[in-house]
Amino acid sequence: MLILAYIILALVALYLLVYLYKKNFAVQTQREELKRDWGSAKNSRYIDIDLIENYFLNTITESSEKLQLISDKIADDLYINDVFKLIDRTISRVGQQFLYARLRTIDKEQTDLIFLDKFADVITADEKLRLDTQATLQILEKNDSYYFQDLIYAKKIEAPSFMPIVYTLSVLNVLSLVAAIFHPGFLLVFFGIFIINSGIHYWNKNKVSVHTSSLGEFLKAFDTAKKLDADAKINIQFPEISTLIKELTPLKRKMLGVKLDNMAEADTVMIGYMLFELLKIAFNVEIILFYSIIDSLRSQKDLLKRLFKFIGTVDTAISIASLRHSWDGEYCKPVFNEENCIHISGVKHPLVVNCVPNELDLQHKNLLLTGSNMSGKTTFIRSVGVNLILGQTLFTCMAKEFSMPYSKIFSSITISDSLLEEKSYYFEEMRIIKNFIEESVSKEPCFFILDEIFKGTNTIERVSAGKAILSYLAKGNNQVFVSTHDTELNELLKTQYEHYHFSETIAEEELIFDHTIKKGPLKTRNAIRILEINNYPAAVIADANATVDLLMKD
Repeated sequence: MLILAYIILALVALYLLVYLYKKNFAVQTQREELKRDWGSAKNSRYIDIDLIENYFLNTITESSEKLQLISDKIADDLYINDVFKLIDRTISRVGQQFLYARLRTIDKEQTDLIFLDKFADVITADEKLRLDTQATLQILEKNDSYYFQDLIYAKKIEAPSFMPIVYTLSVLNVLSLVAAIFHPGFLLVFFGIFIINSGIHYWNKNKVSVHTSSLGEFLKAFDTAKKLDADAKINIQFPEISTLIKELTPLKRKMLGVKLDNMAEADTVMIGYMLFELLKIAFNVEIILFYSIIDSLRSQKDLLKRLFKFIGTVDTAISIASLRHSWDGEYCKPVFNEENCIHISGVKHPLVVNCVPNELDLQHKNLLLTGSNMSGKTTFIRSVGVNLILGQTLFTCMAKEFSMPYSKIFSSITISDSLLEEKSYYFEEMRIIKNFIEESVSKEPCFFILDEIFKGTNTIERVSAGKAILSYLAKGNNQVFVSTHDTELNELLKTQYEHYHFSETIAEEELIFDHTIKKGPLKTRNAIRILEINNYPAAVIADANATVDLLMKD
């Protein structure tokens, strides 16, 4: 018998050793993967923007506290969703949602922005802290964690009107079960009520199934925050989180009292799970506790927002640190000046492979940019717009130097006709620019980006209206970047705008673009030469050149 006991003890010890070895091996493998992937972008095929942007969409109602929310129009113009896919290095789904909302939200004050930058520096300087933090955030790496924010922003869930009946049936089943000890006949009453309760249980389960995932994710988020807070290096950055965790602890305990479907992941014994399910049915445990928890959540929404923001901020700081690592030597921290000046050096567009860096220096003037198609005009103004957003939301720019006023940003780049909505290109652009005019008189600085203003109308009215609007927008503390083919605007706007251009050369019957911005107005014309290269009829080329000569004389 003693030998058998020793054998059992030896087997238990062996099992523990194997378990600990596997666990340690898994942890080491995980950390090696995190080291290997540091600075690398995610596979964008697995990024679900629809789920990610839900948190941002839900926070729109709180926009009064912000300087600006980046609209869908601006996001489309500047390819913000594609930029997000490039810069996203978050671990958790909460962090991913927070980063996306951060990218599309410009704060009135720079306090959170500066804190995020400093914490990203802390993460960069401490690899062990970074790896420990990333490992903790993996608790929330599954897609179910996208639904945690539903606890905060989902529509109010009302308890069914028959809840008094539910309570009554629960009490009756308890009493009938006790009475059955003395009178077995009461078991018939118990099973009769059990059948009724079964209907209630599965009706409720079907009705609230969409919400049960978010309840389970709260438990994961709570555990994640608790583990993060346990690290002294994080606690010193977020000293208020210890109090937050204490305030949320009663809510966590209450949630542990009910075993919702999505919380059954740890049930390895099916029989145990089934017995517990039968117990919930018999006494209406799930429906009673569910609505009790929902009532508690309504009173704790502010705490849940702080919990979400804490986890999101930590993960976003890690993402910024990883992004800066991958952009080593190509990024800078922005300088926000109040002098209505722009100084940019080595700026690139993050989405353009092998992008040519460019420089720009404007002292109390705006930018009028000319050049042929494909020369780089639109890419350049997009580059500045994207980097202004990155600077104001993540304190990181893809440039050597980037100094601009802290401002709202507006764009008119991608505009199209809509047959179904009965909107012409001109009227759509007119609507957008009317909004620019309204925004231009606000006390906050505005940065306006316009590409080919009013290209849908005739030359005389296009130039005339363009001059009037660009002069109006340039007033006050606003800054305007406009790209155009209308060289007539050079003279008309010379007091308010600096002239820059992009150009190309033709060598051996081939167009060569250097994609480098140059000071001064464009003085060359290659459009007709390009027609000639592409074998247009000689008569067309001759006619075009003759017309140019005639117009130049006039």
